[in-house]
Amino acid sequence: MREMARVIGKQNGKSKVRIIRSSACSKCDEKCILGEQSHEIEEMDVLVNDPIGAELGSMVELEMGAKPILLSAFMVYLLPLIAIIAGYFAGANFLLFITSTGETAGIIGSVIAFLFSFALIKAFDKKAGSKNSFHPEIRRVVKKDGFYYDN
Repeated sequence: MREMARVIGKQNGKSKVRIIRSSACSKCDEKCILGEQSHEIEEMDVLVNDPIGAELGSMVELEMGAKPILLSAFMVYLLPLIAIIAGYFAGANFLLFITSTGETAGIIGSVIAFLFSFALIKAFDKKAGSKNSFHPEIRRVVKKDGFYYDN
């Protein structure tokens, strides 16, 4: 994944950059009903790894590997879904002492597993946040003092 950003600060060998987040609809001239609020552009400030030592005010290209993105997407989107399904079957088989029907026990198991998946996501977030591979990194300076160049 690659993004463009402007360096707005420096902290402990890292750079604070401002990324302009935009949706695919932001590049569209039509203001259709499908885009609704997504035509708006938002800015986001992020602390990123800076191995090249970009200067303040420079436009830089950020990059993050595919593996951390895919792992994060799996944890956030698929883990809760898998937990709901697995929790239903586990509850239907092991929680029959709580209720008389397997369906109710399955629903209880789904809710418990769903909540547990959020605890796992929170733990993953804390652990991933401390690893450098889960942080974007400045790859090159694209524009400095009004001049474009390529490293």
